[in-house]
Amino acid sequence: MKRKLLPEELSSNPVKYREPVIHGVPRFPMRVYENDFSWYTDNIIDWHWHPEVEFAAVFSGRVECHIGEDVFEAGEGEGFFVNASTMHMERPAGGTWPHMVTVCFMPEFIGDCGSDLIYEKYIAPVLADSSVRGKKLSGGSELQSEILAAVKEIFRLSNSKEWGYEFRCRNIISELWYRFILDFRSELTGCVPAEPGGLPEKRLKDMLTFIHENYRNELTVADIARSANISLSECFRCFRRLISSQPMTYLNEYRLKKAAELLISTDMQVTEVCFASGFNHISYFGKVFRRHYGVTPGQFRRNEKI
Repeated sequence: MKRKLLPEELSSNPVKYREPVIHGVPRFPMRVYENDFSWYTDNIIDWHWHPEVEFAAVFSGRVECHIGEDVFEAGEGEGFFVNASTMHMERPAGGTWPHMVTVCFMPEFIGDCGSDLIYEKYIAPVLADSSVRGKKLSGGSELQSEILAAVKEIFRLSNSKEWGYEFRCRNIISELWYRFILDFRSELTGCVPAEPGGLPEKRLKDMLTFIHENYRNELTVADIARSANISLSECFRCFRRLISSQPMTYLNEYRLKKAAELLISTDMQVTEVCFASGFNHISYFGKVFRRHYGVTPGQFRRNEKI
């Protein structure tokens, strides 16, 4: 089950801004999450990526999923697929808290990444196809309904942990993947291996990683662009095209999220939180925090501890 991570867990991730959560263990590389959006800062599962593929099923409410520049909503009885190493973000859509379950697993869970025929013929083409970054799954399609039913059954098994559930989960995931490629095989281009999302997404990953590792320091747009070895104009273009934001806007919002986490999880003074989050002036910090969260940092801490 996903949870709100402590600041030290979030800041210690050394790997490119892959999600710091480990999805399963090497001997059983899959994990099931029951997502409660209230656990996340700003109630958003913020931009991240991971080497696992992800299938999600929405049990109630509505979820807005962003995959690069693509956005779609999934309601009750629907869901989505996110390809490996693809940037994505989820947040509630509508007035009620959604209930969503996700299944993440490494491709080798169903096929050897070496010379295995199943991996080569049925898995690698999906991972390598930059056009297949993510898909909405609708209950209106028979195959997609079966995929969503498989996610729900895996969720049930992972909770019950009945004898042999690992074996059954692996078999269900194999069937799930078969139905997925059967439903979407006409969309596969058969292209040669390439990083999902192409060069712009790789550049954005590099810049986000730089921000997440250096947000406490004074940063300029030039610093951010330099981390990906690109021009200022290309830096702005990547942020605008892929996550509909600007470099400094993203940096300040990230700092505010880190500040909110420190206010909730530590007893640091507000001034200490200000500087630990990368802000240089307490008056400016209080102003932008109130604009973003609607309350002062002190009120925010008191509200969260009620």
